[in-house]
Amino acid sequence: MGKASSKGKQTIDQTTKKRNVEVCVSIDFGTTYTGYAFSFKKIHTYMFGNERKMPTVVLLDPDRKLAAFGSEATTKYLELCETNEHEGWYLFERFKMALFVQDAPLDKDIEIEEILEKKLKAIDVFTEAIKYIKTEVISALRHRTILDTTKAEVKSEADIHWVLTVPAIWNDLSKKFMRDAAINAGIPSEVLTLALEPEVASLFCKKQLRYEDSSGRRYIVLDLGGGTADITIHEVNPDGTLKEIHQPMGGDFGGTSVDQMFVRTLIQVFGAPAFQNFKKNSMCEYKDLMQKFEEKKCRFDGQNKIRIKFPSQLSEIFVRETNESFESSLRQTHFENDINLVTDKMVLSVKLVKSFFDDAIDKIVRLINDLLNKVSGIDDIVLVGGFSESKYLQTVMRSTFGNKIIIPSYQSSAVQHGAVIYGYEQKGIASRVCKYTYGIARMMEFKSYHLLSKRVTIDGVDFCDDIFYKHIEIGTTVNVADAQNVEAHEYFPSQSEMRNAVLEVYASPKQNPMYVDEEGCQLVGLVKVDIDPKGDINSKFLVKMIFGGTELRIEVTDVKNNIVTISSVDFIG
Repeated sequence: MGKASSKGKQTIDQTTKKRNVEVCVSIDFGTTYTGYAFSFKKIHTYMFGNERKMPTVVLLDPDRKLAAFGSEATTKYLELCETNEHEGWYLFERFKMALFVQDAPLDKDIEIEEILEKKLKAIDVFTEAIKYIKTEVISALRHRTILDTTKAEVKSEADIHWVLTVPAIWNDLSKKFMRDAAINAGIPSEVLTLALEPEVASLFCKKQLRYEDSSGRRYIVLDLGGGTADITIHEVNPDGTLKEIHQPMGGDFGGTSVDQMFVRTLIQVFGAPAFQNFKKNSMCEYKDLMQKFEEKKCRFDGQNKIRIKFPSQLSEIFVRETNESFESSLRQTHFENDINLVTDKMVLSVKLVKSFFDDAIDKIVRLINDLLNKVSGIDDIVLVGGFSESKYLQTVMRSTFGNKIIIPSYQSSAVQHGAVIYGYEQKGIASRVCKYTYGIARMMEFKSYHLLSKRVTIDGVDFCDDIFYKHIEIGTTVNVADAQNVEAHEYFPSQSEMRNAVLEVYASPKQNPMYVDEEGCQLVGLVKVDIDPKGDINSKFLVKMIFGGTELRIEVTDVKNNIVTISSVDFIG
């Protein structure tokens, strides 16, 4: 594990370095679209530079090197498809969701599937994507430097503070994965900040909606992206900073879930073999179908049917494989009254299209209602993110929550703009709420109330294994400025003459878990600690978990040698 500091001072140095840079760049790496924005310190803190949003699509060549990104990646791939040269290439779309894991720790070697289900390591794909965006940003900055009459300069990459956004509902290893990918892409760790998407959107909305002087105002930020719904609740402090008043909530029910329901319907009608054959052998038509549905989905208002050009190749493949017409197959499904062919158009009923949205919207509404029941005095519910632009979703939200619903301008770019603000105003978030109970696995002296199955005998002494040794409790409010002023817990080597120890960090949705293998408890990651190899089993080290920032940090003090190290959780293996 890389250590942030052998003396515990590098955190201060990094903060100073970020504060002194000439420009702040945000990267909003989304499931469907990726955007960036930047602001020169000498011009005006919130005058955004060339901002851009691109489809999050990566094309790798047969040597697994980046060939194109964004719309260019799709265009290039379709050109290859037309001449049947695409087999050795890799087109990755909507791959960010691979990092949203809930029931198990993220595997650092996780693989992701491209459009034809070939697999590559996720870290390589993410690294290539971020490297492209970094190059794109630097090119834009240099162009801006030449044209800008204010003479703002970026003399070197060291003048840039990079802010990379991640969902608040991601676990700590997913955040570390993104940091590692950014570092692999050439962004130095000391000028890289991870920011939570709904938080930075909240900073942007606070300014746009002029909440700075509304002390006590409470509002929910509902960040609806392509992959996730990410929800946070803030209250405006008297000094204009924001206080989080409930731990982040959300899940994997963003806008792409609507697309998945559409595809699932087509598979039910045509069968999986025919649909997969269509996707593999008629890629241009498949991509056109999905693009047309995406456009119709955004404009769907819940009142009118939608019409999409029907790919004749899909019907031909189906007939060839089944000796059955599309119409006769449709009559055998429960979609007979909801899907019709009119000339070359597929007409989908209002009822059917609404059903594509139902699961995601129902989950969003239930979560918001749950939060409104738990937290009193909510004034507004602010919708941001690409999925929040859906006319139908807006209609449902307004009919459910009335005048509480606020739809700001620039809602789809709120995260990338807010991340620039966060780069200058990290103290704008004054406090956060811990979303889990965090602790470390350890053995303790066996007591009568412990499970017999957990008893371990060492040198004639009975210990209880797998104890969840709590450091912080779910729902605890942590003031960012005082985050380091937390209690240090003592740990001891399990054997004498150990050179290092590995601490297993766990998170639980319970307030007081007893064991690390209880239901809902998950292994967050490992903390590797170097210790005095000439010590003894009674030597000790002190461990602090520091929760105030966007990333969990671990401070370990070797008491005997008075050495402090600051680390983050690391991957298993």
